[in-house]
Amino acid sequence: MELVLKKSSVLARLGQTLTDDRQTKVSRQMVASTCLEEQIRQCLYAMRRNQMLFDLETEPELIDELVYEYQAIQSRYRYLQRKARKEGLKTIL
Repeated sequence: MELVLKKSSVLARLGQTLTDDRQTKVSRQMVASTCLEEQIRQCLYAMRRNQMLFDLETEPELIDELVYEYQAIQSRYRYLQRKARKEGLKTIL
C-alpha cells in the first residue's frame, strides 16, 4: 500500500514538473515575441526618424550618411521580419 502511495506522489510531482516546464516554455516564448515586437517597433521608428532627417538635410556628405544608415536599418528590418515569420508572430506592424 505504501508503494502505491509513493508512486502516486512521485507521479503527481512529475506531472507538476512537466506542467511547470510547459508554462515556463510558453512564458519564454511570450517574452521572446514581445521582445521581437519591440525590436521591430524600434526599427520602424528609426526608419521614420531617418526619413525625416533625410528630408531636412542639405549637405551632400550627410545625405550620403543618411542613405547608408537607412540601408542598414532596412537590412535589420528585413532580418527581424524573417525572424518573426519563423517564430509565427502574427502581429503586423
